[in-house]
Amino acid sequence: MRRYAAVFAVAALSLTLASPQIVRAGPAATTGSAQLNYKILPTVKAQVVPNYLSGFGPTGGLGSGATPTPGPSAVLNGGTVDFGNVVVGYQYLYKYAAQVKVQTNDNAGFVVYSEGATDLNGSNPVPVPATWPIFSTLYWLPSNASNSPFSPATSFNKTSGNPIGLNGVNGIDYSGTGGIPPAMSAVWSSPVAGNLVQGFDYELRLSGTIPASQFNVYIVYTVIGN
Repeated sequence: MRRYAAVFAVAALSLTLASPQIVRAGPAATTGSAQLNYKILPTVKAQVVPNYLSGFGPTGGLGSGATPTPGPSAVLNGGTVDFGNVVVGYQYLYKYAAQVKVQTNDNAGFVVYSEGATDLNGSNPVPVPATWPIFSTLYWLPSNASNSPFSPATSFNKTSGNPIGLNGVNGIDYSGTGGIPPAMSAVWSSPVAGNLVQGFDYELRLSGTIPASQFNVYIVYTVIGN
């Protein structure tokens, strides 16, 4: 009997040692999230570079007895579009007059407008009248190696907006004309976003009645996203 009691006791002891330990549960795990929202607004940036390519300047005036050459204020990638000395009654082409660079993330693209801030302003000497219409005098066309002084081109218009600064040196205010230039002043457009570039040549068509003077005008480019 003792033997069995001992075995039983050992067995009992073994059962006691094998008993599962009590595990206390920790705090329940929890998760959460934070939602992030942001909106990228469409932006349009533009830059105008006069005399943007080597070889810029006027050609034409054949038969006038004068060879056109850029005026002193025309420099590569800057300055002004200076036709220099030209002769009434002749036509001239100014190659690589202006390059418009547009950077936009607007997937609808953009439209570029271009207008004269004023008519042509005369000085040295001041003519009578003191201005000459820009319409049917100064024209634009996309730059192309085949352009000539007689290539088809589109006339610039005098703006119906308000010039900012003296003769429009700081641009044109369109707030009184619906906020944008008129459709007829559009010179370039794109239906997509990107970094895009377009060059323009200018044509000068001088009627026989324009007075002898030095004329100038600010050509303002306005870029508006679609």
